Amino acid sequence: MSDPRNILQSKFSDGNRYANFGNALVQIHIKGFRCHQNTLVDIKCPITAFCGLNGTGKSTILQLVAVSCKNTIGRSFYLRDFFVVGTLDPAPYQRDARVVYKFWQKDRTHKQLTLSRSLMRWSGYARRPRKSIFFAGVGVFLPKIEKRDFSVYQARLLKVDSEKAVGGQIKSASSRILGRQYDQMRSCHVSCGHRASDILVVDRGGASYSEAHMGFGEGRAAYLVAVLETLPDKSLVLIEEPETSLHPSAQHELGKFLMDVSIRKGHQIFLTTHSEYLLRALPSAARIFLYQDAEILRQIHGLTASEATSLMTEGHDKALNVLVEDDCAKAIVTEMIRQHDSSFLQTISVTTAGDHNSIRTTIRCLNDSPIQVAAVLDGDQQPEPKKNIFALPGPKPPEKELFSKKKVCEYLRQRYGIVWEDYYAGRGLHSVDHHEWISGLAKHLSVEKESLTRELARVYAETQDCATLTNLLKEAISR
Repeated sequence: MSDPRNILQSKFSDGNRYANFGNALVQIHIKGFRCHQNTLVDIKCPITAFCGLNGTGKSTILQLVAVSCKNTIGRSFYLRDFFVVGTLDPAPYQRDARVVYKFWQKDRTHKQLTLSRSLMRWSGYARRPRKSIFFAGVGVFLPKIEKRDFSVYQARLLKVDSEKAVGGQIKSASSRILGRQYDQMRSCHVSCGHRASDILVVDRGGASYSEAHMGFGEGRAAYLVAVLETLPDKSLVLIEEPETSLHPSAQHELGKFLMDVSIRKGHQIFLTTHSEYLLRALPSAARIFLYQDAEILRQIHGLTASEATSLMTEGHDKALNVLVEDDCAKAIVTEMIRQHDSSFLQTISVTTAGDHNSIRTTIRCLNDSPIQVAAVLDGDQQPEPKKNIFALPGPKPPEKELFSKKKVCEYLRQRYGIVWEDYYAGRGLHSVDHHEWISGLAKHLSVEKESLTRELARVYAETQDCATLTNLLKEAISR
């Protein structure tokens, strides 16, 4: 079954983008709003998840995106809605503040819109494209019991005027996210005197209850699902911290739902989050980490969920974050350190972070940050020790280095009865991507790829000078 992350990403390719998402926002350039002195964000995925420490401008970006279009299903947003000028906040933006948007067009070009300050007013609103917009701030949904509206304090006097079943995608998605099977969901239109409201009622496990008896997480998740499923196709969706009050597995399932609804309905979704579980569900291109470097706000695109979490703890989780290119490299680095100093291994994290270019970019961005980070690239890449960029032993990629060692081949023969040279020739591996060698071998042996990789890496490490790499990483912490 195809990975939905790959499906979602393919729908946003240049050739498919307009058909699937319409005039999607592909770039926003912010100058002079709060902490954004000069922030250029390229949008590379239908879902964009901004993560980072508090105060790094995540919410500001969502607010500026909300202003980018004229809303076709309700009141449009304006800069004054978010950037309030007053006695306590005389200058939330600079005099020459501006925001420049680029929208994708059918002919694969960009259409630019600029909102800028002209004398005492903002100009550019008249040229905004039209799009249905849903903005879900943290306060967009409050439990009935906290709002204390008429449906709570006059609960005994409510009249149910009508009700309709809520089924299909809304019920199944809500059940999947919250990890509970709803037998039935229905929307009841209730009234009391001149006041009226629509209230969700659910049946589960023989019990029936309304929103008045739902916790915040359950109620907000069901609300978000219902709204996203009923919005017009190709809507612009903005959500502040959708994981609020959800347990970890629900956060992950919510991320999967956001992908699914974006694939099916063509919504472009922007969100802020601090949740590793939600980030893990999304494509790597969806993740953008924001951090403050002196007076400059910087970004890291495409980082892993684990990297984002480590960065959001400001490195407190581990003394050193070691970035490698793939799972084979991760296993080799781990086993080499274990061979020389197993206690040191407990103080670091080894994380796959993409190809060597992505890793070098990440290291460069974090050079002057408080985060302790180093990289161990494949042996066919050039190390830069002064920048904490090291390389694995040997001149070849790790998979080729692994199987070039007699001790590894002998282990395969004794443990699994595999003669590597015969297997290599018989399977035509000379024409197969070396990244697929271990997964193919694991499938042939009916063992887990991760387990086999660790086994072979452990044997390989026994043939290497493990002290040199371990000591280089120890020195990287003190730099």
